[in-house]
Amino acid sequence: MQQVVSQYDRRMPIVTALVLLASAGAHAAWNIRLKGAKDPETAAMIAVIVPGVLVGAAAFVAWSAGTFSVSLFGLCLSVAAGLAELAYFVTLASAYAQAPISTVYPIVRGINPLIAICIGIGLLGERLVGLQPIGVVAIVTGLLILRPPWAAHGSGHGSGMSHAALATALLAGLLSAVGSAIERVGTQEVGPVGFLALTWGVTGSAYFLIARHRGIPATTTPSLLTTGLLIICGHLLVMVALSVAPLSIVVPFRESAVLLVSGWGIVRAREASRPADVVLRLAGAACIVTGALLIALG
Repeated sequence: MQQVVSQYDRRMPIVTALVLLASAGAHAAWNIRLKGAKDPETAAMIAVIVPGVLVGAAAFVAWSAGTFSVSLFGLCLSVAAGLAELAYFVTLASAYAQAPISTVYPIVRGINPLIAICIGIGLLGERLVGLQPIGVVAIVTGLLILRPPWAAHGSGHGSGMSHAALATALLAGLLSAVGSAIERVGTQEVGPVGFLALTWGVTGSAYFLIARHRGIPATTTPSLLTTGLLIICGHLLVMVALSVAPLSIVVPFRESAVLLVSGWGIVRAREASRPADVVLRLAGAACIVTGALLIALG
């Protein structure tokens, strides 16, 4: 593992690619639904609690019945991944409350593969090959197009994103990448279904405690329950892919959702009114998706 990734892994089986595309669709759907909520931060909390606690309880019942076993290492990974997911949802919802989804989502998803690549190379023994370095450059270019670090908020660039919102979006991307790295190891240790149940049991339970502390009723609605199911089902598909493919391939490949979400924000939510802003946001999203695909396909 410390040497090179096998050619089989690098080519990625077609089934794995289809699983990742389905995951990207689910990911785009729940992000759009979350951004459309009146209070994204509360919506994220309530959406995750019910399905998270249910799958966690199912894992506990299976463990009690002796049909599911987990090592101490696997349990520690599940707790770490669950807390990383919790922090990710808190920061993502906060970013959505501050800025347009057509800029927040591409930045979150764009920084994610860059960090995942660093983790994959530095800790998991993976490496960049072929066109993947160009992919990294394309993603960085896309991020700079979407939100130049030298552009002040309200300067006319049209990003609609303050420095605080940018920092929150970048933190969400960092947390997502860290969570994916933990999940890459955890799915191989526990298995995708078991690890999903444990991870989301931790996330749902932690969110429940936060809701109780804030005095927020942990009761869901059909709409929020649908959002929560999309979150967990999409995540299960990612964990299945992580159990058979390298982190530096899985994470970038699912970023095709960037164009779907950015397009929705621009066309349906009308987050960009000037033609120049529309072009910039679409160009930035396209650069990120292109870079992610180059990284994924090598």
